[in-house]
Amino acid sequence: MSKQIYDALILGAGPAGLSTALGLARVKRTALVLSNSTFRNQGIEAIHGVLGYDGAHPENYRRTAREQIEKYGAGIQFADGEAVRVGKIKLEGAQGFEVQLRAGKVFKGRKIVLAMGSKDVFPGIEGYAENWPDNIYQCLFCDGRERSHLPIGLIGFPPAAQFSHVMMVCHLSGEKPNVTIFTNGPFGSDPALREAAKAAELAGCVFEESKIVKLDRLPDGQIGVDVRLEDGTVRRMGFLQDKPPTEAVGERMLVDGLEVEIAKDALGSFIKRSEPFGETNVKGCFVVGDAGTSLKQVTVAVSQGILGAAGVSMQLCAAEAERALASVKQIEAEGGRC
Repeated sequence: MSKQIYDALILGAGPAGLSTALGLARVKRTALVLSNSTFRNQGIEAIHGVLGYDGAHPENYRRTAREQIEKYGAGIQFADGEAVRVGKIKLEGAQGFEVQLRAGKVFKGRKIVLAMGSKDVFPGIEGYAENWPDNIYQCLFCDGRERSHLPIGLIGFPPAAQFSHVMMVCHLSGEKPNVTIFTNGPFGSDPALREAAKAAELAGCVFEESKIVKLDRLPDGQIGVDVRLEDGTVRRMGFLQDKPPTEAVGERMLVDGLEVEIAKDALGSFIKRSEPFGETNVKGCFVVGDAGTSLKQVTVAVSQGILGAAGVSMQLCAAEAERALASVKQIEAEGGRC
C-alpha cells in the first residue's frame, strides 16, 4: 500500500483525465493518474474537431499532454495498471477514496475523478469488431469527411426524432448522395418512421432491408468494407456509420464500490453527474469525459476535465479552511480555560 495520500486519484489517462491532471498541476495539487493504457479510439489514426490538434494521432496528443503535465514537477504522478476495486474510506477525519490495482497496489486519495471513459457494446454482426473503428465511424464530426466521396452505409434507421442524423450523412455525401441505409431486417410500420424513410429516399438514400450476414475488410490495404447480406447481395462501402450503445468502463465495479448512480438513454448508460463540475451523487467523487455523458468527443472531455479539476480544488480548499478555523477555535477554547 502506498503511504502517500493524494489530493485526487484520477482513473483514466485519456483527454478527460489528463485535462484534470493539468488543471490540478496548475494549482499545485497532488494527483495520481491511473491507466490501463486501453483507449476507446485505438485504431484511429487521427483525431478531428480539436482546435490546435486537428489531424493529430491520438497517441501523440496524449504524449504531448503528459509531457506538458510533467513539466510542473512531481505533484502529478502516473501509474499503469487495471483497477479492480474502488471504495470509500475514512481519511483524515473525512471521506476519502481507495483504489486497488490488479497487481495488488493500493492508493488513497482525498477525492476521486472517474475519467476511465466508456466502451461500445457491439451488435452481433460478424466482422463488426474487426472493422471498428477504422471502417465503422460513430461520430461524423470526428471521422467521415476524408472518405465522403465514397459510398456511405448507415447501419440501422434511427427513430424519427433523430432523423436529422440521416440528413447529416446525406449532406456529407455531397450534391448527389451515395448513401445506403442497411435496416438489418424488415422495416418498421410506425407511421412517423415511414414518413422519415420517405424523406430519406427523396434526399437520395437507398434502403436495404435484408439482414447483414457479415462485414468484410477489403484486402491489400484497400479502403472500405464489403457488406454481405442474407439475400446474397454484397455492397461495397467507403465506410459505415453506426453508433452502438455505450457504458462506462468498470461500471459495475464503480456502482458496487462507490454507489454512484447510473443514467440511461437511447445511446446507452453513463454515470450521473451534476453541472458544471461533474460531481456524482457521492460527495468528493467526480466524473469527467465519456464515462459521464452521451456526448463523446475529445473537446467535450477536455472541457469537463478542467472543470472537474476546479471542483476538486474548491472542495479541498473549503476543507482546509474548515480545518484551520476549527483549529483556531480549539486553541481559543483551550486558552480560555487557562
